[in-house]
Amino acid sequence: MNNLPEILTVKQVAELMGWHPNTVYQRCTSGDLPSFKSGNSRRIRKEAYSEWIKKLESSIGRR
Repeated sequence: MNNLPEILTVKQVAELMGWHPNTVYQRCTSGDLPSFKSGNSRRIRKEAYSEWIKKLESSIGRR
């Protein structure tokens, strides 16, 4: 995580997760993954991505 840029693109998150970029974009627009618009693109702060991963991990642990 330390070597990630401070601001991630949808494509970068998709590659990290092994998901299609459309899946990440849907998570962003639904509010599940905190993001912001930059021009015509979505951007995700590294800190928000890290917190979102922790949330996903904790929800898996409760199953």
